[in-house]
Amino acid sequence: MSINDDAPTLAECMRGLVDERSRACDYYKSEDYQRHLGEVRALDRKLKERLGEKQWRRLFWYVSGIDAIHGEQLAGLQDSCYERGFNDALIMMGEFERAKNGLPTIFN
Repeated sequence: MSINDDAPTLAECMRGLVDERSRACDYYKSEDYQRHLGEVRALDRKLKERLGEKQWRRLFWYVSGIDAIHGEQLAGLQDSCYERGFNDALIMMGEFERAKNGLPTIFN
């Protein structure tokens, strides 16, 4: 028994990635999302009326920028680290697949 016997294939890894992504996107097709979107839009209109257009825009861009930075921090994404990490993972999965099939790899 070798180390690679239990390793998933590249196709299995990609299928898992795609399946996970589709489940994560289900929220955006749900009634909860539509209700939440309506509530947010109503609140935005009220804020815009009370603050005025100029102040509302300043607040919007400030909050939007903070949310983007916070989201990147929570997800562990900074700059293009996610893309580079994903590409590295694909290359590494390919190398594991090659090793599993007895082909030359970076490991030998």
